[in-house]
Amino acid sequence: MIPIELDELARQASEPLKLSSRSQSEPPAQAQDLTLAVAGLWPRFKGAILGRVEVVEQALSALLEGDLRDELRRKAEQEAHKLAGSVGSFGFQEASRLALEIERSFRPGSTLVVEQALSLLETVKALRRELESRPAGSAQSTLPASDSRPVLLVVDSDQDLAQHLVEEAGNRGVRTEMAIDLSVARDFIARVRPDVVLVDLSFPQDAQSSLKLMEQLSAWDPPVPVLVLTAFDSLIDRVEVARRGGRGFLRKPLPPSEALDSVMQLLTGINASEDKVMAVDDDPQVLATLKFLLEPKRIRVITLAEPLRFWEVLERTSPNLLVLDVEMDHLSGIELCRVVRNDPRWHGIPILFLTGHADAETVQKVFAAGADDYVRKPVVGPELLTRISNRLEHARLVRSFVETDPLTGVDNRRKSTSTLNQFIRLSSRQRQPLSFAILDLDQFKRINDSYGHAVGDQVLRKLGTVLLKAFRGEDVVARWGGEEFTVGMYGMRLQDAVQRMTGVLEAFRQEVFTTSAGEQFHVTFSAGVAQFPKHGKDLQALYRAADDALYQAKKAGRNQVQPAKSAPSTVCA
Repeated sequence: MIPIELDELARQASEPLKLSSRSQSEPPAQAQDLTLAVAGLWPRFKGAILGRVEVVEQALSALLEGDLRDELRRKAEQEAHKLAGSVGSFGFQEASRLALEIERSFRPGSTLVVEQALSLLETVKALRRELESRPAGSAQSTLPASDSRPVLLVVDSDQDLAQHLVEEAGNRGVRTEMAIDLSVARDFIARVRPDVVLVDLSFPQDAQSSLKLMEQLSAWDPPVPVLVLTAFDSLIDRVEVARRGGRGFLRKPLPPSEALDSVMQLLTGINASEDKVMAVDDDPQVLATLKFLLEPKRIRVITLAEPLRFWEVLERTSPNLLVLDVEMDHLSGIELCRVVRNDPRWHGIPILFLTGHADAETVQKVFAAGADDYVRKPVVGPELLTRISNRLEHARLVRSFVETDPLTGVDNRRKSTSTLNQFIRLSSRQRQPLSFAILDLDQFKRINDSYGHAVGDQVLRKLGTVLLKAFRGEDVVARWGGEEFTVGMYGMRLQDAVQRMTGVLEAFRQEVFTTSAGEQFHVTFSAGVAQFPKHGKDLQALYRAADDALYQAKKAGRNQVQPAKSAPSTVCA
């Protein structure tokens, strides 16, 4: 009764929120293709799964000999439980039913005598026959490589440059694949979706073919970002690259480190926009299936088979949603759920359970612990995708209220602080600069006093709009209170950040504000800029350095962008 009520409630709730329903998110043909694709994972896991059947057979042999010990009985129950929860995902629905029947036979409290062994033996034989056959309608498919690093595809015939890019990318935790011409590149893209493509326009055969490839990748959903690295540098070339969806134009010759700087900026933006799901299950087949289903949808999956490491991984990865198995060794998913709900930092994260048992008692325990939803094992791809997508979409709506400044549309202090701290850790690992700026509107109190708070709000909104337009999606733009704004610029050195802020100041000075009485006026701001790690190795130190520089800018007469101490001299707009 409970599952039916919850499904109906979810259906009704999805209508005003415009969340996708199962039929809307996966057309029947796509759902069938998805099921077949998951079935294609079977060759990778067949050996391990048949190994679980062997444990059940060992327990059955011990039963027939009258020597079934409690430890082996518990092991057989656990292995049968995992079989019931995983093999159905590969297309073995009957095998999943048989495994569940075997699990029940080995449960504590069940009557298990030698006389029942012959019947149970037939069930186990039927299970093995099912698993040794090919799943009905299965398709050939391959699991994405276990290498979880982002993939950079370099399309360039310059072998020397390519080799240096491979080395530089490896030092930054990026896997690089090479294509010496466009046909090789297309073959690779047909097999593996790259995270970023770096392409030369100077191929002998046809620069238009390179542009066409860029256009095709930009049209994907989600698009694959493409950077151009070329000796051509005419305005027409730059316009064509922008028209086709290119995300950057790099002119040769260029040091590999600088090319990788641009790649890392794109990857940082991609990772920042990705939804992250942390899945905890002691069955590696279930974890692999989740990665296979979700990652093509631009949902990053962090898998964990050791529940005792849960808190460490949760803190390090900051996921947007948790997927927990109910029954695991050492710690159950229900216990982990209670721990999460008791922590104020994480109590709001959506939690979805996977369970092989959907009886009323298990469902009641799951929701009493604080779960948002559950999916019954074996995992059905289209259903799981719909449930997770709906939860992530709802979480995004909630975050937009909690993390965004309602007046200006930029991040609030809480959200930006979290993101900036992540960027500082990334900058430290990747040895990349991070510039941090503090902006303060000049004489803002006088604007409020002279023209009223409604006009003051108009000025704040416009500054938020100008900042969002001026900075990249991966940059952090936030309002920290009153007329104070901050900007974090990953991969940007101090002097470049000062120049960028100066350009924003010049653009903002051109804005014309009009009072209700028709009076027009202009507004300026002052800013201080600091750089990690030059002016501090944590956010608090960076803030102090940038705030000192802001004070110097105000002291010098406002309307200035001032670098922190030991940096080059002030740049004025």
